[in-house]
This record gives sequence, C-alpha cells and structure tokens, in this order.
Amino acid sequence: MQGFETGLITVGTALLYITSFFGLFTALLLFISFFEHKEKLKNPDPPKQFPSVTIAVPAYNEEETIAATIESLLKLDYPRKKLSIIVVDDGSKDKTYEIAKQFEAQGVQVFTKENTGKGDSLNFALVHANTVLFGALDADSFVEPDCLKKMIGYFENPNVMAVTPSLKILKPQTFLQRIQAIEFLVGVYLRKVFSYFGSIHVTPGPFTIYRKKFFDQYGGYDVNNLTEDIEIALRIQSKDYEIENTIDGVVWTVGLTKFKALMHQRRRWYLGFLNNVLHYKHLFARKYGNLGMFILPAAFVSVGLVMLLLGYLIVKTAVDGYDFINNLIAINFDILPLLKIKLDLFFLNMDPLFILALISLGTGLVVLYLAKQHSQEQSNVKFSYVLYLLFYWVIFAYWWALAGYAKATKKKIAWGKKNI
Repeated sequence: MQGFETGLITVGTALLYITSFFGLFTALLLFISFFEHKEKLKNPDPPKQFPSVTIAVPAYNEEETIAATIESLLKLDYPRKKLSIIVVDDGSKDKTYEIAKQFEAQGVQVFTKENTGKGDSLNFALVHANTVLFGALDADSFVEPDCLKKMIGYFENPNVMAVTPSLKILKPQTFLQRIQAIEFLVGVYLRKVFSYFGSIHVTPGPFTIYRKKFFDQYGGYDVNNLTEDIEIALRIQSKDYEIENTIDGVVWTVGLTKFKALMHQRRRWYLGFLNNVLHYKHLFARKYGNLGMFILPAAFVSVGLVMLLLGYLIVKTAVDGYDFINNLIAINFDILPLLKIKLDLFFLNMDPLFILALISLGTGLVVLYLAKQHSQEQSNVKFSYVLYLLFYWVIFAYWWALAGYAKATKKKIAWGKKNI
C-alpha cells in the first residue's frame, strides 16, 4: 500500500505541474495577443449606409420572456426601415404565439409551425428573410440597444461572414447562475482573443449576425446538429472566411437555475463540440493557422488534463480517507491531539506548486478584470468568482465525462423541452 501511495503522489505531482505549466503558457500567450492587438478593441465605425438586417426569434414555450425579448429588439438603435424581426413559434404549448402576435402592429412578423426544433425554425425564417444580414436571438435573451450598431462596422470587410456579441448572464442570483456568470465573462475575454487568432469556433445563438449570402451559398442551419452555432462557425472557418467579435456589444441571457437542466445543456454542448470537430477534422492542419494548430488542439488537451486531475483527486481522496480511518482506529478515536493547531507567523510556503497556484489565481483575476472593463460590466462578481474557483473545474470535468460517455456509447441526445 505504501508503494502505491508513493507512486500516486509522484503521478499527482507530475500531473499538477503539467496542468499548471500548460495553463500558464496558454494564458500568457492569450495575454500577449490581447495586449498586442489592444488597438483593435475599438469597434469599426458604423457605415454611412446601413445594410438591411433580419433578426429571427425561434421560440418554444417561452411565454415568460418572449415579450421582453421582442421589446429589446424593437429598442435597437438602428434604422427601423432596415430592420426586420421574425418570430417563429415552434409549436409551443403555452401562450408564446399569442403574446408574440401582439407585436405585429409594430411590424414584427409572427409565424407558427409544428415543433421541429430550433434549426428548422431558423431555416424557416431564412426563407422569409430578404436582407443583406441575418441573425437570431433566443427567446430568453435580451439585446442592448447599441449592440447592433457596434457590430455592423465589421462587415465593411467583405471576408467577414459573422460577428459575435458579448454574451452575459442576466442578474445572476442562484449558486449555479453565479458560476455561469463568471464562465460567460471569461468567454467574453476568450472570444475577443480568439478573433485576433482568427480562431472563433462558436458563433453563439443569441445575436450572432451573419451575411445571409453565406447561407444562400452553403446551405442553412443543420437541423440534425446538436450545436448548430458550432457547426456554422466551423463551416465558415473551413471556407476560409473570417469571424469577428464585438467585446462591448452586450446580449443578456437567463442563466439556468436547476442542476439537471444545466447538466443536460452542457452535455449537449460538449457532445455537439466533439461531433462537429470530428466532422471538420480537416481543420487540424497548418492551412487553418492558429485554429487548427493551437486553439482546437489546446481545447482537447485542457479538457484531458482537467479530467485526469479530477480522477487523480478522487483516487487520492479515497486513499487518504482510508488511511485516516485506520489512523483513527489506531489511536482509539482520540482526536483531541489532532485538533491542536500551531501557527507560525514567520512561515512562508515556497512550494513551487503553491507559487504556481498564486500565479494562476492572479491570472484569473486579470482576465476577469479585462472582461469586466471592456464589456462594461458593472456588477460585483467577487463572490461569484470564489464559487467559480472552488466548483467550476469539478463540474466542468463532470460535464465532459457525461459527453464522452454519450459519445462512446452512442447515446442519443436530443433538445430539451425548452431547447436548452
């Protein structure tokens, strides 16, 4: 048993060093890119002639939020004659369709059809769209009035086929929503850096804007895809087009509050990522630059390291627990001597792993600061960040384990009742 424990400690130490150094290397590389291209943080000026835009709102059983979603679109600071809003009710069982119909007097087009999924609803809207640009807004998301104007200037570059916004959680209250809020803020920073690398590989459903001619030329949304936003992004990258990001063009979405719902959502996201990356595996090539040679491979390495680390900690905890119980038996459960704590005010922990942990903590704080500053986030996220540090990596590994199991067993994963 002693030999096993010694080997376990050796493996664990090596794994911690590898994970720490890989994480810091990646973080520093992203930092360098962020500050090297800092002048590009400012969005291009909007064109003098605004292109026409269609925004589709696919909705299924969203009676609680559909009105606020449509109202946020009607408040967009954009020439009204150049903006079309199409709501596609995907066979809702509640009052979603009736509520949406009330906005027809304000020029909103409202359709209803049988329930066939989000992708098919977006394709339905594409058929009815006759504009230069096309985008979508989930029926539980809300766009800031200046968001579209901040995005539109990027399309002056004819090679840009999509522009992504900054997606954030609306008024997080619960434990899970607070963790999601930090996760999304980190995503705000990463998506901007990925744009500098030419490596954005997800175009979020809430308010990504596309050139409609891309769909006309290469087909609409893949209705059988679990994550159509990843599939479209990788399709754009595979055609050698560009995807840009607006770091201060904000879209708010409601964070999930139930662990089971969040688990199903992330399992679908991660399984969809696996399926799409394998489908577009030709992107792992020098031809596709940073995306194929660094960003996508680094994503798999990061996930692998986190899952190995979690596995090690589970085994280590079990072994330590076994030893602890044996020690308690040996001392006849006399635990009072163990409760005596000696404090040494002059003790300084110089363990390299402790120092790496402090550097990682500082790195995370800087990322959070940059994301908050440049996305104009006003809320206090300190407590949420503590929760994120303590729990996110564990549930992240758990979600990936579920996705990996579903992939290995070919388990069929479908959209939830609310297309989560």
